[in-house]
Amino acid sequence: MPLRIWVDALVLESEAAGIGQYIRSLFETYCVLYPDDRVTGIFQPGVRIAGVSAQTVPAAMGSVRRLWYEQWALAARIRPAQFDVIHFPDYQVPLLRRVAHTVMTVHDLAAFVMPGVFPRAKTATKRFLMRKSVQTCDQIIVPSQATKRDLVNILSVPPEKIHVVPHGVRRTGAPFAQPLFAAPYFLAVGTVEPRKNFSGLIRAYHLLCQRRQDVPDLVIAGRLGWMYDETLELPEKLGVAERVKFLQYVSEDTLATLYRDAVGFVYPSFYEGFGLPVIEAMQVKIPVVTSSAGALGELGGEFLWRVDPNDIDSIAEQMARVLNGGPEVQSRCEGAREWANRLTWEAAAKKTRDVYEKAALGG
Repeated sequence: MPLRIWVDALVLESEAAGIGQYIRSLFETYCVLYPDDRVTGIFQPGVRIAGVSAQTVPAAMGSVRRLWYEQWALAARIRPAQFDVIHFPDYQVPLLRRVAHTVMTVHDLAAFVMPGVFPRAKTATKRFLMRKSVQTCDQIIVPSQATKRDLVNILSVPPEKIHVVPHGVRRTGAPFAQPLFAAPYFLAVGTVEPRKNFSGLIRAYHLLCQRRQDVPDLVIAGRLGWMYDETLELPEKLGVAERVKFLQYVSEDTLATLYRDAVGFVYPSFYEGFGLPVIEAMQVKIPVVTSSAGALGELGGEFLWRVDPNDIDSIAEQMARVLNGGPEVQSRCEGAREWANRLTWEAAAKKTRDVYEKAALGG
């Protein structure tokens, strides 16, 4: 039976980070797989997703205004007779004006597990809205078993209400013919904010440079998030400012080029709900150094180089092993690519539709 689906896509911007990429990749694929379903999205001006009918808000919204709109105005805009399911992919559902047949995506519980990595007001808001939303919504999608465990253990959500739907490998751009940098480099990708542990990565990079002479540069690609001053200032303090490059947001083609020419990908995040950049790096066969705990521990099996994100020496040591190269590195990269290729947005879209069917029936 065809479904009428509404999706709150207000968090999606032209320069989309993790959640925005999730929304775009999922619904572009969903509309191809299920052309008989009618998908309508609420968008910021100038933002669209192929296959999704667009309802646009009058003006661009910052985070505070968007929060108000989602909590009050959005529910008043949508009549219950117009949809079978409404999907909120950014941690919360309307609480002031409630709607029925709701699905929400909870990517992680960082606001509960690591409250200090957000500004205090942001932490309080996230915790309040998420705690209430998981009680109110009909069904919950999470990207990993780790996030499901956190929902059960921290917020006492019934396990049967939670559905694990791993992300797919995002379709990347076309790499440029010429490299962006003359020499190889270590690469990190992600929003510059405390949870990503880029400060720990820079300290590990500095330690590695003290131990050997052949260390390539470190390139960090990702827009500035919050509480990033320490990270940006650290290379200068450690004397490696000439070797650490912050690119901020880059295009899809630029990102594809960065992945292609990197000697290794390093992602020692403290906490993730999934870890899309890790999967992207695995898919293009570059060695990946990443954390061993939580959702990142679920990715890649034995094909990745694991670290304790709190252990700077551990990060530096695994970067050195990747830099040494050899048959083991090549073999692991081949295995990692095969592992990553099992994750597709087609599979994610099919599992998501199963969740929609449950919500449409009121369960």
